[in-house]
Amino acid sequence: MRIFSEIYGCYYNIIYRLLSDYGKITDKEITEIIREKGYGESMLFLLPKLKDDVWEFFGEARPNPVIPLTSYQKSWLKTILMDKRINLFLEQEEVQGLVEQLSEVEPIFRQEDLCYSDIFLDGDDYSDDKYREFFRTVVEAIRKNEVLDIEYNPIPSKRVRHYFIPCRLEYSIKNDCIRIYGVEEKSEKKLYQINLGKVVMVKTTGRYISRDKRPDVDRLLEREYMKEPVTVLIKTERKALERAMLQFANYRKNTSRYVEKRDDDFDGTTKEIYKCEIFYGQGNETELLINILSFGPMVKVIGSERFLKQLKERLKKQRYRSA
Repeated sequence: MRIFSEIYGCYYNIIYRLLSDYGKITDKEITEIIREKGYGESMLFLLPKLKDDVWEFFGEARPNPVIPLTSYQKSWLKTILMDKRINLFLEQEEVQGLVEQLSEVEPIFRQEDLCYSDIFLDGDDYSDDKYREFFRTVVEAIRKNEVLDIEYNPIPSKRVRHYFIPCRLEYSIKNDCIRIYGVEEKSEKKLYQINLGKVVMVKTTGRYISRDKRPDVDRLLEREYMKEPVTVLIKTERKALERAMLQFANYRKNTSRYVEKRDDDFDGTTKEIYKCEIFYGQGNETELLINILSFGPMVKVIGSERFLKQLKERLKKQRYRSA
């Protein structure tokens, strides 16, 4: 079931655009909007009706376009507002105001309905005022390409302070934390991953870099990749492929239909299997391993040997603990 109803799909948005942006509309403008926003067949279906004003959109009794929220959309928004991380993006007063407006709406689920596994319990404190301030400062610096003065504790007994160019933020499901990807201002060869929860100071500097000199994070990450990617086979049952693409969205990967000899011990059906090669750095190895294990029998690891060894050792430990 789609959260956002199809009534606000392609054709609705075309009409909304035409009614909102134009006073007197010309046939040329209608054609351009349909070509930009519509499907291939939209010109055949939609264009004649709009040109002839069959629906009487462009006359004196021109309707005022509105997009009221559906009940399901309101439930989804109520659910999002109950997430502990929402305070990173909205002020507490804004959250309370929106919750009051949705007071009679039931959320799709509540946080206490969720049972997490294979994650650390000492995640970041998203309600901490300093944490929220640091987060917003970093976000603004990324948008403006500003250099930041950041001090943090990579380990309890060590403190590091540099001028960083923040490039990207990433949320870790396993650690329940937000990481900053950035490089030092003086040397852009090394990519740093900084846990925002371990940051003790963030200051703006008023120094900016031009957009064309912005560090290429993806290229820097590729330098740290292991020699061999993790290769997994993914079933299509229970939307496993769709879930895997979402789970591994932050990794570079190659995905294709698996056309080699079928492994009946893994598949046991005539449905398609997909092969996915996932490229990763050593620092993300444990997190990737846990993410793959979370798919259970829907995913099978066939390489690399190094990763398979790590996987088997972890499974042995889990079996020993459960016994």
